[in-house]
Amino acid sequence: MAARHFVAAVAAVLAGASAVAGPTAPGAAIAARIDGEPVYAFTLDALWQQRRAAKPSLERRAVLDDIIQVRLLAARAGNAAPKEQPGATVAFAPEVMVEERLVATLREVYGKDIDTAVKAQPGATLESLVIAQPPMSQPQLDAIFGRQGRLKLEIALTAEQQSLAGKADVLRYRLPGGEPASVTLYDVYHRQNVQGRLALSQQPASVAAQQARRIVANAFVLHWARQRFGAEAVADLRKVIEDGDTVVALQNLHGVGLDTDAGSPLLNRLSGEVSAQEIEGFYREHKDLFARVDRVRARHIRVADEAQAQRAVRALQQGAGFAATARRMSRAGDAAKGGDLGWISADGSKDWLASLAFSQPPGKPSAPVRAPVGPNENAYWEIVLVEEQVHGAHPLQSETVRYQASRMIALQKARQQLSQMIEQSRRTVRIEIAEAP
Repeated sequence: MAARHFVAAVAAVLAGASAVAGPTAPGAAIAARIDGEPVYAFTLDALWQQRRAAKPSLERRAVLDDIIQVRLLAARAGNAAPKEQPGATVAFAPEVMVEERLVATLREVYGKDIDTAVKAQPGATLESLVIAQPPMSQPQLDAIFGRQGRLKLEIALTAEQQSLAGKADVLRYRLPGGEPASVTLYDVYHRQNVQGRLALSQQPASVAAQQARRIVANAFVLHWARQRFGAEAVADLRKVIEDGDTVVALQNLHGVGLDTDAGSPLLNRLSGEVSAQEIEGFYREHKDLFARVDRVRARHIRVADEAQAQRAVRALQQGAGFAATARRMSRAGDAAKGGDLGWISADGSKDWLASLAFSQPPGKPSAPVRAPVGPNENAYWEIVLVEEQVHGAHPLQSETVRYQASRMIALQKARQQLSQMIEQSRRTVRIEIAEAP
């Protein structure tokens, strides 16, 4: 499941929950109920086994607590947690991603049983499920994807093209004991991301046939799981996976797992509403977060080419003094002073050499750095040694403090809102646990 751990376990919430009475039928056992809605033992066991592959000591009850917490939050999220995140235009449709993760979970946990079921099919492959693969004419494909040979950067079918694709069968199949069904060109198109749609438009017949068989393979896995565990249990596992996506989006909206520079509509709005008084209070209380190097005292060695720079480095590594090496090898005007740059302040504008000095730890010569000269200037190399640093803090009125403090205050407020949502979800539902912890 995609949801991250970001709150304490809900054991305290569940401590007072009463047990669900009565046995349940095989394949439909209930692990818990939330306001009467079941969480199936099949869902719990599948996720528990999946997670134990990475963490063998994980307790089954801990996974149940996670499932309950995610479901509570997802139910309260409503429209606050958009399904699609930035970059969704190049990703897969949300429902496609949920189904792919559902099938992947089933394969990961029950792979051996699924393989046995496949081998039980005629020819020991899923190809026996295919009833027919109707040919698609070139005019038909051109009407859907446009004529071949044109450069295409993105494929987005119109409503009319989607309708035509929905009438074009790529293949027909029959699941064991089921009725005939078909995979249409629209089914294939809908399940692709932008790269897959481009590939589909360029080689529609071959790509569609390949992807249609993937759809049939997924359908077989889901059919197998429904036959063994029940349709409601499989639907419950799907819901938990979908709820996990909702909670991850909700977390991102509230800044959980993000750094201060990451944005969301909520964080951006809260950051813009932070007052100067709030920034000052945060700065006084967390001044250590705004630490900086105020001044450095440094020396440098300037040489004409990389070969001389390497000779200077070797001399320093063999124990030569930095100032003595600067007097002997540097071509800069301060060579006679041992390359002394004096004290350099963080305030005001700094040239590239001063910026290089501020980026170096004290007491260790830098690697040779080629100067960023213009196209008609002679190149040269610099080696810098920071002898001393003086530490301080960014000034309260600086843009650095305003930006960073407003972002951190916004994160605090957003996470407080999320915590309140969690607490409200705990207070307003009835949780019943069907088994001992």
